[in-house]
This record gives sequence, structure tokens and C-alpha cells, in this order.
Amino acid sequence: MEKDIPRLRTDIEIIPTYYQEERALLVKDSLGLIKESILLKGEVLDIISLINGERNIRDIQLELIRLKGGVFMSSEAICEILSELDSAFLMDSKHYRQEKNKIIEEYSSLRVRKACLAGHSYPEAPEQLKAYLDSFFCPEKEASSGLGDKEIRALVAPHIDLNIGKKIYSKAYQVLKNSFPKKIVLLGTGHSLQGAFISMSEKDFETPLGRVKTDKKWVRKLKEAGKKVVLPSDIAHRSEHSLEFQLLFLQYLFGSEFSIIPILCGPFHQVLNKASRPSEIQGMNDFLNVLRLCVEEQAKDTLIVVGVDFSHIGPKFGHREKASFLLFETKEHDKILLDAICNGNLESFWAESRKTNNKYNVCGFSALACLLELLSGKKGHLLGYDFWQEEPTQSAVSFAAIAFEAN
Repeated sequence: MEKDIPRLRTDIEIIPTYYQEERALLVKDSLGLIKESILLKGEVLDIISLINGERNIRDIQLELIRLKGGVFMSSEAICEILSELDSAFLMDSKHYRQEKNKIIEEYSSLRVRKACLAGHSYPEAPEQLKAYLDSFFCPEKEASSGLGDKEIRALVAPHIDLNIGKKIYSKAYQVLKNSFPKKIVLLGTGHSLQGAFISMSEKDFETPLGRVKTDKKWVRKLKEAGKKVVLPSDIAHRSEHSLEFQLLFLQYLFGSEFSIIPILCGPFHQVLNKASRPSEIQGMNDFLNVLRLCVEEQAKDTLIVVGVDFSHIGPKFGHREKASFLLFETKEHDKILLDAICNGNLESFWAESRKTNNKYNVCGFSALACLLELLSGKKGHLLGYDFWQEEPTQSAVSFAAIAFEAN
């Protein structure tokens, strides 16, 4: 352990949960230094709550006495726990930064973002993958969207597990059969972008269905315009599934003869009460203005695809209540959000999230808010909405498909 106690890492996903009816934290690491998810519980939680990069051992010891009503913990015991946290790559220490820099340097040198989930979330062999995707478009899954043969300007689709969200993925991508985009702006949730707003990549993206070129000209313009909000590194894309899943369907429909502008959006929750739309966030307006130009250039040949999920409820996502107890109010919340999106009403969309203080953990909030900025009031069509309930954790996730016409 270092003499000065570092803070916890800001690039890990920490999910408040419950284990055997006691508070716990589930930690996931998209960087890969933590190989398997870690469940933290017991006295470790008290120590974690006190690690802010400014306290020393004595400070933590005194705070623990106060928190525990006079119960004393020795400095040796505290140091042992801190050492274990550091060894597990949970702390923003020299040990962690050295390993992180190695990974970033290695990834930065690559010219192609390889598929991360091939062979895990979907088949790795191209022919098997095509057959798998065929099942999303089989005749019995076709249903009238009410859009006829109209071209689509923007599509909202899930990023939940492909099998779980199969019905809604199918409803989403069926409507693109009459679209022929040459450029696709991909917006998705950056699950590892804790404390950052945007991550972009100049790498081409590769799946078992082939390689898609990234529009490097526009990516560089956007990075320059958004230098206050865009991370210098694109490491967040390395293991992110929210765009990878969308690319599979897009390649299935259009081959690989289109370019992409891949954008991951971090959380906006910390600015919910300081702004009423993304363009009011410092640095975001310049970024969005250039992104709007990107979309409007050859608009007829440009498609926006947003890979997001909606509410995440239950103990797995920090609620004391089981998802079944929150289901009714969550669906009401989702309905308000979906109505706002379909009416192109960014103000209402933002206001509802501010009112609930992100109680329902809508992971797609920031990407959807950016989409509404780009569409400037354009109305959308709700194609489908569903909930997945995970019985072992008594938790649930909602997701939807929405299409916006080109004209």
C-alpha cells in the first residue's frame, strides 16, 4: 500500500445491491484488471465509503469509531483491508495506474476494434451468426410497425442480451429494410464512463460479419469540437456491448459498405439539476453542433442508431425493494419518458428524470437526450416495449424500440 491512501477507481461500475438481506456492492471492471465481478460486503463497505484520496489511516480510524458507535478497528486491520482492495485493482493507486496505462497503450496502438462478445453473447462463426440473426427476421416475427415503406432517420434499439431482448430487437430492425444508409451515427451507453460524458473511437469496427470503416474525418472534427467533454482515450469502447450489438444487425441488413461514427455517452445524472438539456452542459453544445452538421450532411444517406436500455430496478441495481414491488411505478416512469421521446419533447424527458432523481437507473438517459437534441422536436413511433425479470436477483430491466421517419 502507498503511504497516502488513494481514492477508489472512477472507471469501475459499482452497483449497490443486497446479499442475504445485507447491503453490498457489486463491482464490474470493463478494463479487465478485475477478471470476475467482485461482491463487497460487511466492514469493507464502511472503509470504502471513507476512501476519498484525502484521508489517512488515522482519519479513517476516527471516522469508523464515529460510524460504528465507538467500536474500534486497529490500523493494522484497516491497512490489511486497504491492501486487499489495492491488490484487487479497486483503488486508484500507482499499482493500478501502471497496469491501466499498459492496457491503454496496447489498445491505442490498434487500428481495429475487434468484436468483444463473439462466441459469448452470439455465435463467432459467420455462417452460424447469420443463421442466428435470420431468426430475428423470420416471417412469424414480422409485425406491422405502421410505418409502411418509409425511410427511417433514427432508430432506438435495446442493448440488453440478444436472446432476452429478441422480440424488441426484431421490432426495431424490421423497420430498416427500406433504408440504405451510407453513414451511421452510433450512440450508445458507455457503461464504464463514470464521471465522463463522451468517448469516441477512430478505430474501424470488426465483427464476424466483416469490418466497418469509421468516418475518421467526422470523428476528428467531433473530438476537436468536444475537447472539453470527449475523453482523449477510446478505451471505453474496448469491451462495450451497446454499439457492438447494433452493428451486428446493421451488417446483416446492409453488409459492411457504410461508415460509422461511434459515440459512447457517459452519465448526465450529476448535472440533472444544473442543466435542462445536454446543450446546457459546459462543452456539450459545441460537440452537439458539429454532430448536428454531421447528421445533416447528406441527410438522406445518414442514419442514427441508439443502443440503450431503460429502467433497472431491484436489489441488483441498488433498491431495497424487489423489482415486483417497483414494477407499476417503473412502468409509469418509462411511459412518461417514452411519450416524451415520441413527441420529441426534450424538456419533458429531462424534467421527469430530474423529478425522480434517476431513481429507476435509466442507463440510456444521456444518449437519448443527445438524440432528442439532434432531432429537434421530430416525432417518433413506439415499436415495442418490454421488461426482463431476473428471478435469482429479484431485479428487472426495461427496454424499447422507437423509430423516427426521415421526413
